[in-house]
Amino acid sequence: MARKALAVVVGMLVVGVVVMILQQVAASIHPLPEGLDPMDPANADAFTAHLEGMPSAAWAAAFLSELIGAFLGAVAAGWIAGDRERVFSGVIVGLALLASVSNWVSFAHPTWFIGGQLVGYPVVLAAVWALLGKRRSTSPA
Repeated sequence: MARKALAVVVGMLVVGVVVMILQQVAASIHPLPEGLDPMDPANADAFTAHLEGMPSAAWAAAFLSELIGAFLGAVAAGWIAGDRERVFSGVIVGLALLASVSNWVSFAHPTWFIGGQLVGYPVVLAAVWALLGKRRSTSPA
């Protein structure tokens, strides 16, 4: 049981760290104006204006960061979980998707971003399962 809990904790840590690191790329492309705190409700209009001016490259970096984070976190969880690798990798991808949905409702995202992620997360899960299945089929008996 501890191994399964460890799989979820490590998987989500990997998601968080990867997303955080890769989101820095988006932030370097389109940094927040000095003094703008996106968490302060008083800055909601200024933050919305900032997002409306965000270049496609910054949105693409943010988009990919979440899918890459989900992929790597799910692989880590699957490897740690062992015999229930599909279940635990699926849990991580599901939790990553829920985090993305939370972002979508927190502030405006382009339609392509949301639609692409709705397609992307199942693709990520299929890729993780294929990778983990390949690992299992090549491991010694």
